[in-house]
Amino acid sequence: MRRYRGRAARWLPAAAALVALAACNAGGGSEVSPETVVVWLPADNPGDIEVRQQLAERFEKAHPDIPVKVTVIPSNGYNEKVFTTVAAGNPPDIFNSGDIIIPTIVSKDYAYDLNEFIEKENYDLSVFYPEVIEGLQFQNKLVGLTDNWDTQVLYYNRDLFDRAGLEYPDGSWTWDDLRAAARALTSGQGPEKVFGVVHGTWFAPVFSAIWAHGGDILSADGKQCVMDEPPAVEAVQAIVDLIQEGVAPTPQQLEGQAPNQFMLSGRAGMIIDAGRWAAFELQETKRVDWAVAPLPRGPEGRAPFFHISMYAITKNSDSPGNAWEFLKYMVSKEAIKATVANQQGIPSRPKLATAPAFKKDELVQKHDTLEPFLASLPDVHPAPYVPNLEQYLDSMEVALQRVWTGEKPVEQGLKEACDEIEQRIAESG
Repeated sequence: MRRYRGRAARWLPAAAALVALAACNAGGGSEVSPETVVVWLPADNPGDIEVRQQLAERFEKAHPDIPVKVTVIPSNGYNEKVFTTVAAGNPPDIFNSGDIIIPTIVSKDYAYDLNEFIEKENYDLSVFYPEVIEGLQFQNKLVGLTDNWDTQVLYYNRDLFDRAGLEYPDGSWTWDDLRAAARALTSGQGPEKVFGVVHGTWFAPVFSAIWAHGGDILSADGKQCVMDEPPAVEAVQAIVDLIQEGVAPTPQQLEGQAPNQFMLSGRAGMIIDAGRWAAFELQETKRVDWAVAPLPRGPEGRAPFFHISMYAITKNSDSPGNAWEFLKYMVSKEAIKATVANQQGIPSRPKLATAPAFKKDELVQKHDTLEPFLASLPDVHPAPYVPNLEQYLDSMEVALQRVWTGEKPVEQGLKEACDEIEQRIAESG
């Protein structure tokens, strides 16, 4: 299972070198002085590692008395390793995490409630998008801060739309429009077949479809799985219908290939799978003229998954004051402006997200990688905020794999997913 899908890798040579170098230094805070701010990052996002290293160097020049050590941790088991070091009393000072992990962090008391720092110095949270600050809270505790946000969107191939004589997708599109366009864009056979749409089957794009159809994942109290109720069944069936009709690839046809690869090779008219992070891989191709649009609306509107990757201060950090200073710097106007070209998400400060410097960025100008995200923000839907959600997602993805392959009908597959999730809920108390 994906630990959380906050970002995808931007494989730049310099970033890859950072991964190799920092991975050699992996470890807890005991190797450095108490004044040093040790920052842990997962290894699956070299683009973000590059940004954090740049910010650490800039910060140290302005604060020579506060060293910063950026350490990269293997992605497999990353959260568990963070939590183990916190429990053992030898944690980093700041760690990167996000969306589905936030409730677990709070319930296990792994991180500071940043309200303690904010109230002490009257730090102004109003400079951030309110949706971002709300998304970073659980049980009235502010778990972390971030310099960017992201959400699920639709990527499309302008060349294929032009060839088919179709209007480009926009914010008015519905699922009916998506299906019609997918049929018109599908052509060919065998390994060269062009699919009208590639729809992701991991939790974020699936949840977005379920919410857009009026369904949900868990009950309001988090004690019951409701994915087997009619609206959710209808949403998942809509995805399955695309696969069975042949306008979207089967799991077998996707085997060994990320959805982006279909776009890069010109074999996808549309992709629903990712947030803005995908743009940094797609921009490397000169073969395909692609762009971004909001997700299509379902019967109950649009509800794109809200991706939040944030930075938290560990509860038993030996330098929480210094950690707070560096955390503030990472989300400051100065820092965001300095790294805006590498921001894989949308700046968390509205004034910067809509500023000319960001709007004139080449990625925004050529591929429309700003307005569709801003248009999606009013409709974003956060992950179900319950502790241990990552474990429930394991059960869900295993059960739904039988649905995507056609082994089980949708209603039965979702019922089995709910049975497994509710068993996990009972075991977790």
